[in-house]
Amino acid sequence: MKKLNFFDSMLSKIEEAILSYSIIIMAIILIGNVFSRSVLNRSWTFAEELGQSLVIIVTFTGISYGAKKARHINMSALFDVIPVRGKKIFMYVISSVTSISMFYLAYLASIYVMKVKTLGRVTPALRIPIYLVYLIVPIGFFLGGIQYARNFWINVKEKEVYLSTEKGIRGTDDNEEQYINV
Repeated sequence: MKKLNFFDSMLSKIEEAILSYSIIIMAIILIGNVFSRSVLNRSWTFAEELGQSLVIIVTFTGISYGAKKARHINMSALFDVIPVRGKKIFMYVISSVTSISMFYLAYLASIYVMKVKTLGRVTPALRIPIYLVYLIVPIGFFLGGIQYARNFWINVKEKEVYLSTEKGIRGTDDNEEQYINV
């Protein structure tokens, strides 16, 4: 169990680093390009390409991180009004179906990335193999599937209704507050 917690903690740190640095780099490059284009009348050829790649990285790295922190889209209108037993069943269905869907999407994305690799496509300005950029897609779906599977398992083991795998985020019996942070 300690190894699993260590792995989960390290994965969270890596995801946080990827997300934060990608957003910072994206902001610097895109703002710098606007400045360069407006003031110097010269656009950076790589800026749009790198910005698009960073958006892909942030989006698919954020799947797992959002699931872990319960910051994903949810159907709280229905979830908030049903009793705790209904919430528990709801979470079983949501987490299992979402986990299976994520694993299936990871499979499809892997096939796509392999096809793109065989084509040998590269980005126009930086000449980076495009499959390296797309490689984050199946990884993100796979890690998201793991988080939803873990959420399902936690809800099977625990009496309370857990909205995510992170300790302290769970559904409440009353409708006052959906998230309880410990």
